[in-house]
Amino acid sequence: MTPQLSASIDAPATVGNHRRAISLLLFTVFSYVFLANAWLGDDSYITFRVVWNLLHGYGAVFNPGERVQAYTHPLWMLVITIAHAATREFFFTALAVCYGFSLAAVMVAARSLRSSAAASVMVLLLLSSKAFIDYTSSGLENPLSYLLLALFYVPFLARAGTSLTDADIRRLGLIAGLAFVNRMDSIALYALPLAWLAWREGRGVRARLRPLLAAFGVPVLCWLAFATWYYGFPLPNTYYAKVATGIPSSLLYRQGVAYVFNSVAYDPITLGTIALAAALALRAGTPFKLAAASCILYVVYTISVGGDFMSGRFFAAPFLVATLVVLHTARGADVYRWAAFGLVAYNVVMPLVPVKTTPSYQAGWAWQGQNGIKDERGYYHRMTNVLTYSPFRHLPDSTWVREGLSFREGPDKVTVQGSIGFYGLAAGPDKHILDRNALSDPLLARLAVSPALYFEFYSGHFFRDIPDGYLDTLTTGENHLTDEVLHAYYDRLREVLRGPLLSRSRLAAIWSLNAGKDRGIADRFESRRPIALSIRASNERFGTDTGDRDVVAGTIKSTGRPGFLQFGPGIPARKGTYRARWVGAVEGAAAGRIGFVDVWADGKRLARREVMLEEAVAERRQLAEIDFVLMDKVTDLEYRLWVDGTRSIILERVELLSQAASGAPPR
Repeated sequence: MTPQLSASIDAPATVGNHRRAISLLLFTVFSYVFLANAWLGDDSYITFRVVWNLLHGYGAVFNPGERVQAYTHPLWMLVITIAHAATREFFFTALAVCYGFSLAAVMVAARSLRSSAAASVMVLLLLSSKAFIDYTSSGLENPLSYLLLALFYVPFLARAGTSLTDADIRRLGLIAGLAFVNRMDSIALYALPLAWLAWREGRGVRARLRPLLAAFGVPVLCWLAFATWYYGFPLPNTYYAKVATGIPSSLLYRQGVAYVFNSVAYDPITLGTIALAAALALRAGTPFKLAAASCILYVVYTISVGGDFMSGRFFAAPFLVATLVVLHTARGADVYRWAAFGLVAYNVVMPLVPVKTTPSYQAGWAWQGQNGIKDERGYYHRMTNVLTYSPFRHLPDSTWVREGLSFREGPDKVTVQGSIGFYGLAAGPDKHILDRNALSDPLLARLAVSPALYFEFYSGHFFRDIPDGYLDTLTTGENHLTDEVLHAYYDRLREVLRGPLLSRSRLAAIWSLNAGKDRGIADRFESRRPIALSIRASNERFGTDTGDRDVVAGTIKSTGRPGFLQFGPGIPARKGTYRARWVGAVEGAAAGRIGFVDVWADGKRLARREVMLEEAVAERRQLAEIDFVLMDKVTDLEYRLWVDGTRSIILERVELLSQAASGAPPR
């Protein structure tokens, strides 16, 4: 055999071996980065408690005896249920399931490319995104969302410009429908391609709209029908908890913008890739334009709902789609070479990239900034990373787990918690966990947030005030709510949550709560609820021009210069009659003018009043007060104290009371 013929025979084998070696290397690198960054969050354990209850005969509920959909991701919940049924263990099972779906998504995406160089750049790009890698684990639904997006967009980008078979159309519709059931708001990433396919395939003599709509509609309608029948509501309780908040849209938009800036600051490659995909798609075909537009649409949606407290989480899915767009439109050996060089340099320079994560990761930023947008994976990493496992260390190694175990063995049946995942699973099914953030509580989820929320505003954590009598209601099983509007509403709500599934009264209550007179309970209760806020003067919502803060004591002390000792807080408020009050102490003379107080709403001054020391109420340490009326709801309410600097003043608290709470008409 001639050398030339031998070389021609050996060439395919050499190319095949080269590709297999690259694939093995990429698999190994991805697997290590996954393990180094692997974690499970408290929110995932909310779903785990539902799964445990379901498999032990209590139903798909968080608190047994109360049919509430406390999880956002039905399809993911079903996947975890099947896995846990096989292993009877949560921690390692959930991580294994996350790894399997994430790896499958990366493989589907990488194999859609024509060369090993392109696949290598894609994997390197995915590994460079903190948002993407952070949520390859976590126990949340992202890994399944990744796989569904890859299964949808790979054939859509490859074949949507050509003729699609009926099987192709059904497959794309079914994947989008399953994605909706996995997480409803993810439909924003599928809506534009689906609408274009429906328009294109619905025209002409051989219109094929029906297969697309049927494949999409079957899983969607089946789930919505089941949820409405079983839970009494078509949407998850988490939706109502985060939408029926009463928080002004303008504030949510501003918080959403902060979420964008947080991602740019700590993980710029994620949104940068989305922007690059949008630019490259301008010169590509319609499918690529629609894919890039879907990414932008999802970013806009994320901004509109105020982002989230988990940094980058809602940008991870559109980032994967954007990666597909970039790698399918930017081709060529030189492009791949420069892209690889740039990505390596990025990983060397940036401090928070996934490849630098070790089991002792402590690089997360201070989560109190930007209203609680935090490095969620960094927060839980030390207590849940699998590489820190040892035989005598139980993972997750969390205080909340130990507190839940203590509550499980205690005599109380009901407790109030703000983080209910680790705690709730450890507490067991005999205990009722009342979630202040309303994720698992059906009554609180339908009420507006506490007015005190704005003084400790953390994105995604919208706590409610617990109505009078509600704890007794949950403890005794009898309705002890003191507010007559809530009392009547809860009777119908309890019929839906606890009554026989097919009773006529329950079906009537479901209609009333979803489409009847009970739908507006939040507004009706909010108009009746008294407001009585007493906030430490050093709270971050209050500013000062002429004072020194003492965060430990909670006070602001005047410096002896004239000006505003306190201004703020710039919070929303409903219409009504109010009284603002300042509490503290004055050193020096017992009489005379020390300044004034005034009230501003949305940039307009509503009231001003001189502050005279002889009007102070010594027994309440009251320095001043002012009454005012809001003729309509406002988004920026400020009440301010101006001092002339002639006396030393220590401001301790600033209060806001509605007329019902203050017990007195305005002067």
